[in-house]
Amino acid sequence: MNNISRRVGAFLDSITYVSPRYPPYVGGVETHVSQLARRATKLFDAVSVITTDSSGHLAPAERTKDGVFVYRLRAFAPEENYHFLPLSGLFKQLRKSNPQLLHIHSIHDVTGPMAGFMARRSAIVFTPHFVGRINSGLGRLFFPAYQSVVRRLIPRVEKIICTTHFEADLMASRFPEAGTKIVIIPNGVDAEFRDEHRWTEPAEPRILYAGRLEKYKNVDKIIRAFSHLQEKHESLRLTIVGRGPFKEELQRMASSLKLNGNTEWLEGISRDELFTLYSSSTVVVIPSESESMGVAATEAIGVGTPTIVANASGLAEFVQEGLAQPIEPPVDAVKLAARIEEVLENPGSYSPSKTKSALIKSWDEVAEATFNVYRSILV
Repeated sequence: MNNISRRVGAFLDSITYVSPRYPPYVGGVETHVSQLARRATKLFDAVSVITTDSSGHLAPAERTKDGVFVYRLRAFAPEENYHFLPLSGLFKQLRKSNPQLLHIHSIHDVTGPMAGFMARRSAIVFTPHFVGRINSGLGRLFFPAYQSVVRRLIPRVEKIICTTHFEADLMASRFPEAGTKIVIIPNGVDAEFRDEHRWTEPAEPRILYAGRLEKYKNVDKIIRAFSHLQEKHESLRLTIVGRGPFKEELQRMASSLKLNGNTEWLEGISRDELFTLYSSSTVVVIPSESESMGVAATEAIGVGTPTIVANASGLAEFVQEGLAQPIEPPVDAVKLAARIEEVLENPGSYSPSKTKSALIKSWDEVAEATFNVYRSILV
């Protein structure tokens, strides 16, 4: 499963991760937390995750095959943003878990920060996944007041883990008191899937997007760019993997542009199936201008797939490292179509497979760096 080994004298008591969502929900934060949690069982006697379930269809408690205890609290989540849950339930579960270390995630939701205030005996690590702006209408209304809450939380936190220099700079400028606590550890790639699914140019061209389907992700721009490209590349296909509040509107757009025959919509697929798609696509496109790093971009680049990203926020660091092709903001369909066209002409020349970068690490490496932060606090 992984190469994190137990160290003599370094086996710790308990850790609880708090995240607004957790698999089977799909997204960058969900992947990040699940990859750490499954490896933390090699370091801690007890590993648990407290998360939410807005659907009411998931088990309220379960133990995964990796030995992680997952507790799901029912929450109200308008448009799948901001998970409002009974604070009494969160407090009860935290008291029951009573972790030696509490690792809270996502500044963009209330679940993690609220847990940080409730924990009285736990050392706290905070991974904000901060992008500097709030992309939902509810969030823009709520976040200005919420920032003062986060500001009061930071003195309680031992360390703040950011995934990019972009995010670290944002946190330090928005919350100056966070500056000395910040450590930078990037997202990772599943080494097992990366090694099994190396990119080769497919016989039939395919554009791939994988991620949340929200308006700020700019997936509508991909669909419009695809419509332009269809005139010249009749065999070109578009595959969109993910779910979110913008999905139905995107599907209506594809239908109105008469793209249904060449557009594939997937969700709930396995990690193996996702990496198969990465390795068999001509190009992966991640055009959001608001990302702390972007797990899908990291994974696509890790397997060597030509990747196009918005040259903004944390994604710009992939461009700076020569790992991805840029779309200058503001992203629009015309710019995207032109850049995709360049890649389609000679995909092999845009593969990042031969470019080495500290940005592309395995999840084992990311977990070990994170666990070293834990050890610096607890040991």
